Amino acid sequence: MTLTYDPIPVLQSAGYTEREAAFLYLAALHSGYFLRRQYLRFIERGRGALAAQFLRRAFALGHIQSIACGQARSAYHLTSSEVYGAAGLGASHHRRLKSDATIKSRLMVLDFVLDHLGETLLDTEAAKVSHFTETSGLSESVLPRSRGVAFAEEFPAILNKDGGLSFSYIDEGALSASGFEHFLDRYAPLFRALPGFELLYLSDSPQNFERARSLFASKLTDERPGTTATTPRGVDHLIDYLRVRRQTETKQSALSLRDLAVLRDGDAIYTATEHQALIAAGDVERIRRRFLGQAERRKFVPVVLPYRYPLHHFRRERIKVSDLGSSQRSTNTTVRERQTVQEQLFSDGGDEW
Repeated sequence: MTLTYDPIPVLQSAGYTEREAAFLYLAALHSGYFLRRQYLRFIERGRGALAAQFLRRAFALGHIQSIACGQARSAYHLTSSEVYGAAGLGASHHRRLKSDATIKSRLMVLDFVLDHLGETLLDTEAAKVSHFTETSGLSESVLPRSRGVAFAEEFPAILNKDGGLSFSYIDEGALSASGFEHFLDRYAPLFRALPGFELLYLSDSPQNFERARSLFASKLTDERPGTTATTPRGVDHLIDYLRVRRQTETKQSALSLRDLAVLRDGDAIYTATEHQALIAAGDVERIRRRFLGQAERRKFVPVVLPYRYPLHHFRRERIKVSDLGSSQRSTNTTVRERQTVQEQLFSDGGDEW
């Protein structure tokens, strides 16, 4: 995501410390929800007063709301239009209350981002579209879309230091792998157009790993072997094109209708400098080995996230600023619920997941 200003000082001007502002920006961009332990992890601290101070400040400013998770635990929802606006995310849907599964999914995304701080992430629709169309030179037609939005799942991808690409998929505890199957259906054109990548299947349980692995293998089996960005019709089509070109140049024999179609399509497809080099070299077996090898560089990597998440149904608590210190009772919380939130806000520990 590219901003024309630094959002951190803007958030600091609202009363946050630099670290608090940086974490809020991260939560607004990737999740909209966070846990106390995630903030402590971001600032590299264990239990202590810093988390209580941060939560107390955010509540007092009206920027977050608490979601009771049972067992005296809470998740926190960043709801303030002021914060999202400062982060350049005024239209973000993260402000809206989500389903239990979606909240857990967004918390898992935030953990994944915290795991990869300092790495290059493709973390917005604009960043991904720019990378694949401008940097990689792919057509927008291969990008996954849902309801007109590209990369609607908002799962981050990593540009690795070796030039490789790691996509992510979040399994928030689904009973089956059907959601992953739909994900693969949307992403298959993009995956087939890439020379190689790995897909990180992230979950807090290995329950769906084997089924997901099978789906990955079956969905990405090429009907056209050797399909890559350079060989979008498969390596055999490029080799056929080389044969027909050579046949045309040497005038060895008349071309069939199929040959004419291959020549016409190839003249339109194989126009890049790399194509011209391959045509000039004309080494068919080397071309075949190269692109069949590239097409096989697709890795499915199951990952169990080593974190715990709320298991109870989420329940919204609407905490007013006055609830943080007054005896006035909110009509939306019980006395015990309000007392629990106050204990979490003002205590040095607790609320760990």
